[in-house]
Amino acid sequence: MQLVVITLCLNDLVELMKTEKSILSQLLPVEWVIVTPFNNSPTHMYVEQLYTDGIVKKIIPDEGVGVYPAMNAGIADIDDQNWIWFINAGDQLPGSKTYVNVIDYINKTRNRWIYGGHFLGSDRGEILGEIQAPEIFKISNQLFSKKYISHQSTIFSSKFIKELGGFRTDLKIAADWDLMARASLVDSGQRISETISIFYMGGLSTASRQVGNEELLSIRNRYLSKYYLPKSYLWFYYRVIRNYFVRLGEVRLPKVVNWIRGFRFTLNSLKIK
Repeated sequence: MQLVVITLCLNDLVELMKTEKSILSQLLPVEWVIVTPFNNSPTHMYVEQLYTDGIVKKIIPDEGVGVYPAMNAGIADIDDQNWIWFINAGDQLPGSKTYVNVIDYINKTRNRWIYGGHFLGSDRGEILGEIQAPEIFKISNQLFSKKYISHQSTIFSSKFIKELGGFRTDLKIAADWDLMARASLVDSGQRISETISIFYMGGLSTASRQVGNEELLSIRNRYLSKYYLPKSYLWFYYRVIRNYFVRLGEVRLPKVVNWIRGFRFTLNSLKIK
């Protein structure tokens, strides 16, 4: 069994180098696979050098048809007995023992996927706070962004994720949450008590919040009972308004918005204690 870290990188060398730094800081050598376009860009040439140096174990071509098709290409290349962890360009592992600790959980678990907490970072590189993994994964909580987990902190058995059909390619932003919902219907998953990734805002999901909002509405309608229907639409329209003002704040007053986020994390941590 190997734990394979798959990184998607589309011509973003600076972000890739951030991920590389955390990969190289691990106590054990990381089985690292990168999915990237073969276009002779500076990013592609850098990845080729990482492969030559033995840091990257394999490079898979990104055909340029979307994020989730690229992730599925990575999945298809991994042997069934291995496990898959998506840490994309810009994301990081928070500590030097993170990789080995996750392997330890995998070796002990009877479940086919595991999940942990994550640190949330701003697009300016500052850590805003910690989001701990819920004790029990519930589809309703996940799809209403309450006690949720991020895809950067979920690890799947390769065979299991293939049985689930991988990521839906008709979704552009929320296919990772759709996959978690489908996985939980088959296997409850095992919680990792540790925080195992750092996710920085500013990427595709941040820039396309409204698309994600629309997709989550359709996902809730698919997996939740009609009991949730009124709440689902109210939540959708609330998020439309909220996303508008959050984006406005991020453009005009980014420091204030990030301070508010950090303050909220502080309050939540006091409640937990």
